[in-house]
Amino acid sequence: MRRNCSHLLATMLLVALVPLFVVGCGKGDMPDIGPVSGTVTLDSKPLAGAMVLFRPEEGRQSSARTDENGRYELKYIRDVMGAVVGPHKVIIRTANEDSSAERLPPRYNRQTTLTAEVTAEANTIDFVLKSH
Repeated sequence: MRRNCSHLLATMLLVALVPLFVVGCGKGDMPDIGPVSGTVTLDSKPLAGAMVLFRPEEGRQSSARTDENGRYELKYIRDVMGAVVGPHKVIIRTANEDSSAERLPPRYNRQTTLTAEVTAEANTIDFVLKSH
């Protein structure tokens, strides 16, 4: 009898926990995300080491750092690549926000005029920047 009770208790516990694991494996409240990559150039040369930020009207921003060839690939969160589908304000900077060592004009960061539209499909969005 005691063995049957233990077995029953273990089965009930397993049945109660399975939905928690299934829910934890889903997307939950994550918005639609589209993959975004591209290149950033400054005066026709690749801009290495720049921070690229996509800020949607609502929700979490995505970010990336450009490689030595000026290429970037946005990351939304942890292992989720891309950005929220919809319009974004784009900020590109070469220095920390509190640094006076910024090499780019304010129109690309503090007073950005850059925008981008992210779709659910693969997005290649290049930025051709000018120092003057």
